[in-house]
Amino acid sequence: ARVIDKYSREHKLGYYPAIEFFRQVADVDQSLIDSVEQVSWSISKLAREEVQSRLRPIFSTIKFQSIQAEAFSLPSVRPNQQSAFEHLVKHYTPDTIKLELLVSLLRKDGDLRGGAAEAYARKMIYRWLKSVFEDVEVTASVAVDK
Repeated sequence: ARVIDKYSREHKLGYYPAIEFFRQVADVDQSLIDSVEQVSWSISKLAREEVQSRLRPIFSTIKFQSIQAEAFSLPSVRPNQQSAFEHLVKHYTPDTIKLELLVSLLRKDGDLRGGAAEAYARKMIYRWLKSVFEDVEVTASVAVDK
Protein backbone atom coordinates (compact mmCIF):
# COMPACT_ATOMS: atom_id res chain seq x y z
CA ALA A 1 0.00 0.00 0.00
CA ARG A 2 2.89 2.33 0.78
CA VAL A 3 4.42 1.84 -2.68
CA ILE A 4 1.06 2.43 -4.38
CA ASP A 5 0.35 5.52 -2.28
CA LYS A 6 3.79 6.94 -3.11
CA TYR A 7 3.41 6.21 -6.83
CA SER A 8 -0.06 7.80 -7.00
CA ARG A 9 1.11 10.94 -5.22
CA GLU A 10 4.35 11.28 -7.23
CA HIS A 11 2.48 10.92 -10.52
CA LYS A 12 -0.43 13.10 -9.30
CA LEU A 13 -2.97 10.50 -10.39
CA GLY A 14 -5.83 11.61 -8.16
CA TYR A 15 -6.80 7.97 -7.63
CA TYR A 16 -5.25 4.66 -6.62
CA PRO A 17 -4.97 2.13 -9.45
CA ALA A 18 -5.88 -1.53 -9.05
CA ILE A 19 -2.97 -3.83 -8.16
CA GLU A 20 -2.84 -5.29 -11.67
CA PHE A 21 -1.78 -1.87 -13.01
CA PHE A 22 1.50 -2.21 -11.10
CA ARG A 23 2.53 -5.31 -13.05
CA GLN A 24 3.69 -2.81 -15.70
CA VAL A 25 5.58 -0.54 -13.30
CA ALA A 26 9.27 -1.43 -13.09
CA ASP A 27 9.80 0.21 -9.67
CA VAL A 28 7.29 -2.09 -7.96
CA ASP A 29 8.52 -5.37 -6.50
CA GLN A 30 6.61 -7.97 -8.52
CA SER A 31 7.06 -10.58 -5.79
CA LEU A 32 4.76 -8.48 -3.56
CA ILE A 33 2.05 -8.57 -6.21
CA ASP A 34 2.62 -12.30 -6.67
CA SER A 35 2.27 -12.83 -2.91
CA VAL A 36 -1.01 -10.90 -2.76
CA GLU A 37 -2.24 -12.88 -5.74
CA GLN A 38 -1.36 -16.23 -4.13
CA VAL A 39 -2.99 -15.32 -0.82
CA SER A 40 -6.08 -14.02 -2.66
CA TRP A 41 -6.31 -17.21 -4.70
CA SER A 42 -6.08 -19.36 -1.56
CA ILE A 43 -8.70 -17.32 0.28
CA SER A 44 -11.00 -17.35 -2.76
CA LYS A 45 -10.67 -21.12 -3.07
CA LEU A 46 -11.37 -21.61 0.63
CA ALA A 47 -14.38 -19.25 0.50
CA ARG A 48 -15.78 -21.08 -2.52
CA GLU A 49 -15.44 -24.47 -0.83
CA GLU A 50 -16.98 -23.19 2.40
CA VAL A 51 -19.93 -21.51 0.65
CA GLN A 52 -20.59 -24.61 -1.42
CA SER A 53 -20.52 -26.98 1.55
CA ARG A 54 -22.66 -24.69 3.75
CA LEU A 55 -25.33 -23.91 1.15
CA ARG A 56 -25.56 -27.37 -0.44
CA PRO A 57 -28.24 -28.58 2.05
CA ILE A 58 -30.52 -25.64 1.19
CA PHE A 59 -30.20 -25.11 -2.55
CA SER A 60 -30.46 -27.71 -5.30
CA THR A 61 -27.72 -26.04 -7.34
CA ILE A 62 -25.04 -23.50 -6.52
CA LYS A 63 -23.11 -21.90 -9.37
CA PHE A 64 -20.39 -19.32 -8.95
CA GLN A 65 -20.78 -16.62 -11.59
CA SER A 66 -17.69 -14.74 -10.38
CA ILE A 67 -15.24 -14.71 -7.52
CA GLN A 68 -13.15 -11.58 -7.03
CA ALA A 69 -10.72 -10.60 -4.32
CA GLU A 70 -11.37 -7.00 -3.32
CA ALA A 71 -7.62 -6.37 -3.34
CA PHE A 72 -7.65 -6.62 -7.14
CA SER A 73 -10.51 -4.17 -7.68
CA LEU A 74 -10.16 -0.42 -8.04
CA PRO A 75 -10.02 1.18 -4.56
CA SER A 76 -12.83 3.62 -3.81
CA VAL A 77 -10.56 5.81 -1.67
CA ARG A 78 -8.71 8.78 -3.23
CA PRO A 79 -5.24 10.10 -2.24
CA ASN A 80 -6.57 13.43 -0.92
CA GLN A 81 -9.20 11.87 1.36
CA GLN A 82 -8.81 11.79 5.11
CA SER A 83 -7.25 8.51 6.34
CA ALA A 84 -6.58 7.53 2.70
CA PHE A 85 -3.56 5.40 3.55
CA GLU A 86 -5.42 3.41 6.23
CA HIS A 87 -8.29 2.75 3.82
CA LEU A 88 -5.80 1.75 1.13
CA VAL A 89 -4.10 -0.74 3.45
CA LYS A 90 -7.47 -2.28 4.28
CA HIS A 91 -8.45 -2.44 0.60
CA TYR A 92 -5.23 -4.13 -0.52
CA THR A 93 -5.28 -6.65 2.32
CA PRO A 94 -6.44 -9.84 0.56
CA ASP A 95 -9.07 -10.86 3.10
CA THR A 96 -12.31 -9.78 1.39
CA ILE A 97 -13.93 -11.76 -1.40
CA LYS A 98 -16.90 -10.80 -3.55
CA LEU A 99 -18.95 -13.76 -4.76
CA GLU A 100 -21.65 -13.73 -7.38
CA LEU A 101 -23.86 -16.79 -6.99
CA LEU A 102 -26.65 -18.36 -8.98
CA VAL A 103 -28.65 -20.71 -6.79
CA SER A 104 -31.74 -22.74 -7.51
CA LEU A 105 -34.35 -23.86 -5.07
CA LEU A 106 -36.86 -26.63 -5.63
CA ARG A 107 -39.89 -26.55 -3.38
CA LYS A 108 -42.87 -28.86 -3.69
CA ASP A 109 -45.26 -26.58 -1.84
CA GLY A 110 -45.00 -23.82 -4.44
CA ASP A 111 -45.15 -21.12 -1.75
CA LEU A 112 -41.94 -19.50 -2.83
CA ARG A 113 -42.35 -17.59 -6.06
CA GLY A 114 -40.90 -14.28 -7.17
CA GLY A 115 -40.19 -11.92 -4.29
CA ALA A 116 -40.86 -14.56 -1.64
CA ALA A 117 -38.22 -16.85 -3.15
CA GLU A 118 -35.79 -13.97 -3.39
CA ALA A 119 -36.26 -12.96 0.25
CA TYR A 120 -36.02 -16.59 1.38
CA ALA A 121 -32.79 -17.16 -0.56
CA ARG A 122 -31.20 -13.97 0.81
CA LYS A 123 -32.19 -14.89 4.35
CA MET A 124 -30.88 -18.46 4.05
CA ILE A 125 -27.58 -17.40 2.48
CA TYR A 126 -26.99 -14.90 5.26
CA ARG A 127 -28.10 -17.27 8.02
CA TRP A 128 -25.97 -20.20 6.86
CA LEU A 129 -22.82 -18.17 6.17
CA LYS A 130 -22.74 -15.61 9.02
CA SER A 131 -21.14 -18.04 11.48
CA VAL A 132 -18.38 -19.00 9.03
CA PHE A 133 -17.19 -15.61 7.79
CA GLU A 134 -16.29 -12.44 9.65
CA ASP A 135 -18.82 -10.47 7.62
CA VAL A 136 -21.54 -11.50 5.16
CA GLU A 137 -23.40 -8.98 3.05
CA VAL A 138 -25.99 -9.88 0.44
CA THR A 139 -25.95 -6.79 -1.76
CA ALA A 140 -28.41 -7.79 -4.47
CA SER A 141 -30.69 -10.63 -5.49
CA VAL A 142 -33.10 -11.39 -8.30
CA ALA A 143 -35.67 -14.17 -8.53
CA VAL A 144 -35.77 -15.97 -11.85
CA ASP A 145 -38.78 -18.20 -12.45
CA LYS A 146 -38.36 -21.09 -14.85
